[in-house]
Amino acid sequence: MQTSFQKPSFAPGVQYGFTALCGQDIPWPALERGWLHGRLCTGPWDLARIVEVMGNGLWLSYHSFDAGVPDTSDLRKAKPRAIAGFWPVGGFLEIYPARSSAVMDPPHYSLYVYAESTERSLQILEALRTEYFNACPTVGGGPRIGLLSVSYDSIEIHRVNITEDQLITRQHVDLYYGEGTSRWLDEWMPMLQNRRYGLSLLSGAPGTGKTTLLRSLAGWLSATHLFYYIPATRFCSVDAGEVVKFWTGENQSSKLRKVLVLEDAESVLQHRASDNRDQVSMLLNLTDGIMGDALGLHIISTMNGALTEVDGALLRPGRLLTHREFRPLSAPEAARLAAFLGKPLPTGDTVTLAELFASARPKIAPPAEDTRRKMGFHTVTN
Repeated sequence: MQTSFQKPSFAPGVQYGFTALCGQDIPWPALERGWLHGRLCTGPWDLARIVEVMGNGLWLSYHSFDAGVPDTSDLRKAKPRAIAGFWPVGGFLEIYPARSSAVMDPPHYSLYVYAESTERSLQILEALRTEYFNACPTVGGGPRIGLLSVSYDSIEIHRVNITEDQLITRQHVDLYYGEGTSRWLDEWMPMLQNRRYGLSLLSGAPGTGKTTLLRSLAGWLSATHLFYYIPATRFCSVDAGEVVKFWTGENQSSKLRKVLVLEDAESVLQHRASDNRDQVSMLLNLTDGIMGDALGLHIISTMNGALTEVDGALLRPGRLLTHREFRPLSAPEAARLAAFLGKPLPTGDTVTLAELFASARPKIAPPAEDTRRKMGFHTVTN
């Protein structure tokens, strides 16, 4: 005898002793109506338009301002971040921010649809995707850098936009850095695109423009690369497991190439010793080998010292993509750049970019002679 299965009836207002089935949490409004068929789609949803169409069906909402917005006086300009409610043609929606890179445009959301049948949930989701799902960009957004910070052993990311006046135009690179720089960039930039990982070293005295070039590089490659920055001292404090977890998440959020900038990185570049062995080992693993291949991360390190101070393993062909030493401009080079920028020319046989951008060398008065009697380890007595 064939046994027939009778589908249990669910009615609004009925309370159940569960909120999850098969490990899946079900929102109360959907559970009360017996809408137990859910579907999930994550991507760049147009959340503002969905809220507008949902209207009075909005059951839950959370709004906030973008980080760094200077004027928050008009509360109506806060943007929706997470919502839940009844869709006009049926079904219940739950939408909240997905794990996506803060430097990727546009933001991604996870959208859940609950309906009375699997077919109906599919119909609703397909209609939503056609109308409210922004085309996932194949290129990145405007010039930006992800500023990384370490909090409670985890890595957090904050987006910093780069303005046009902070960029050097590609055709004027030789004017800023001397003849041959553009030719070197023509060789280096394809490596950042074609190689999955590797190490690049930029050395030179402070003020010679290493940071300015990297900021411009982030702008030139903003369509294909995401740039991140962390001070080398903070890089040393991050657990290797957290590094893998963070970059795995960033790679899942965006298929763009990843570039990490370590400024003043002598502490992680110098020959291995008892005080930096772990940091150098992490850098070696990230720029080659199994971990490098898995994470696909380019690392660009700047340093003020000489290349002879760098651990030999970091300089191995196959790991080191390029090294470039930055120098001050000669007097004729500085004169040409000063005329181009409309700035006064600082005096001196050589001029750094920092001095030229500041328009003049700072005048530092010599210290006054100390005539007081000194004892021991230069203890001053009156």
